[in-house]
Amino acid sequence: MKQPTRHLALVFTALTAAVTLAACSTAPGTAPATEPTPTDTTTTIDDLLTPTESTPPTHYPSATTSARTAANVALWYGSGGEEQITGVHRLAEEVHSHHDEEMWVIDFTWFFDGVREAQEYPPIPDPKTQAAWSAALKDISEGGGAVYDATRLGTGDSSQSAEEARQVERGWKELAKGIKGLKAVEERLGQTFGLEPLTAP
Repeated sequence: MKQPTRHLALVFTALTAAVTLAACSTAPGTAPATEPTPTDTTTTIDDLLTPTESTPPTHYPSATTSARTAANVALWYGSGGEEQITGVHRLAEEVHSHHDEEMWVIDFTWFFDGVREAQEYPPIPDPKTQAAWSAALKDISEGGGAVYDATRLGTGDSSQSAEEARQVERGWKELAKGIKGLKAVEERLGQTFGLEPLTAP
């Protein structure tokens, strides 16, 4: 009778050890705490790949906006913008060429029509370039106007007062400033957007 009892005790002990081992192998939380689950890994990668989902600073345009702007500027330039810039530049240089000729009465009424047409033309679809373009046109128009008004064209008076002489000189300087501004616009279009005029101003 002693031998069967000892046999049952051994069987019970073996079963208890097996159950304990199985419970340990399937108990929750046995995986290392530092091992990420598949869901954790996906979230971490998404966080690394999409750090720009928040609103970017307004002074840094996104790549999409830059590409769209470049395409719009190229369209503006190729559909008549180039002719406006080079045309006004050519007219301004022609008018300014009279500066050193010591001419008192200069008729360049045709000049203002070209400048006005450029001012009324649709704006360049890039704010910075458009601002420079508008400023250059303003300087050219006002500078040319100051020179033209001071000559008193059509009055028959060939004399010039000291004030008129100063006005003419200011006008020439403003016109030269506008021409410089036009060159800056052309340089920006070339360097920033890769747009070069087909014909020189």
